[in-house]
Amino acid sequence: MNIIKSYSFLKKVLIISYFFPPCNLTAAQRILGWANYLSKYGYYPTIVTRNWDRTISKPEDVLRSVGNSIRHEKNENYEVYYLPYKANFRDQMFTKLSGSKFQRLTKPLTVLNLIRENFSLKSIPHSNLHTFSKKWLEENSEVKKVIISGNPFNQFFFGYHLQKTLDISWIADYRDDWNTTELTPRKKNGVSGYIQRLQEKSEKKWVGSAKLITSISPYYAKKIGDFVNKPFAVLLNGYENNQNLASSKVVSDTFTITYNGSLYDTQPIEAFMTAISTLILEKKYLIQLNFPGLSFDPKQAKRISSLARNIKKQVNITNRIPREEVLKLQEKSDLLLMISHTNLRGIPSSKLYEYVGMGKPILLYPDDKDIVSETLTDTGLGIICSSVKEIIESIEKLILQKESQLKPNKERIQFYSRKEQTKVLAQLLDQL
Repeated sequence: MNIIKSYSFLKKVLIISYFFPPCNLTAAQRILGWANYLSKYGYYPTIVTRNWDRTISKPEDVLRSVGNSIRHEKNENYEVYYLPYKANFRDQMFTKLSGSKFQRLTKPLTVLNLIRENFSLKSIPHSNLHTFSKKWLEENSEVKKVIISGNPFNQFFFGYHLQKTLDISWIADYRDDWNTTELTPRKKNGVSGYIQRLQEKSEKKWVGSAKLITSISPYYAKKIGDFVNKPFAVLLNGYENNQNLASSKVVSDTFTITYNGSLYDTQPIEAFMTAISTLILEKKYLIQLNFPGLSFDPKQAKRISSLARNIKKQVNITNRIPREEVLKLQEKSDLLLMISHTNLRGIPSSKLYEYVGMGKPILLYPDDKDIVSETLTDTGLGIICSSVKEIIESIEKLILQKESQLKPNKERIQFYSRKEQTKVLAQLLDQL
């Protein structure tokens, strides 16, 4: 790529991230946003990531070896080093046996890896990110600020070593929380309990060398900050500024609803599916319900298929599709769907901000009484429901009105853009 302008006057910052485009997973978009906009706020970022020259169609594709050499790409706003990824023995066996009854035989290897990575950098398959970053920082000794984004959370081990050897100031960025997670039960006994305690000790030790932690919601940031005893700040995922904030009115006899992203057992989508079935089967409305990419998780795809067995022609579940197609699908939708997690706080998910960037009505069920409902209320885009009856009445009202009566707050919507959130990041870097 050609350098369009000289950015020699900008301060340099190193960002270590396992995920970065062309990786087609959502995690890559957070770092891309920073890369695109940091130069507007005084920083020229260098990103160190792994090679992503393999399309991720199913989860185990992430574990396959790819790349033979370091590739360096430079553009107007940032530069990127793509490092080869060599799968370890466990990952090689896991992918080789994928889908077979023998795949469970790799569990002892998984346990061994989870233990070893608390003590040895070399046990981490992508430890070359640390080796390369250390050498790069030694050659660019003026650079003293580093951001490391997790997960994988074992990358925080890199920050610990870089701080000890090179005296850098680093930020531990959490896209999710690690040992403070409430999405999975806490392990107490046996091997799982031992690994849990090891990881808790490692998290506190590694992140204890950071200057600051950042995370995606106030609840997450405080929870993690208190756990590792570090200052914390909120850094929202945001949406890309080239999304259409003033989407044109959808003209169709069919009312289209789209749910984008992952689905978890803790999200009670059953009530929503009951409401949709009622609207279609009893009230005879023409409704199309889309779940782009949900087939990536066979368990959740099966869950929705079962709930939609009486309306299966009106429900579309697909494999992963290009991000541009997902955005177009959302633009053509009449309503975007958010399902919050039962009895859990502080989980906005990346799709919340993509939805906000569309400027379309967003239905939330149930009310999380936290960051999702607060964001939807702040932007004027939210339809917040607490029962099947409210879902039915809200959607029926939208259908009969033909267009939303909501009044989007464009100024507040802009605040949730990646450009504005990168400004927050730059201010945090200034304070290091």
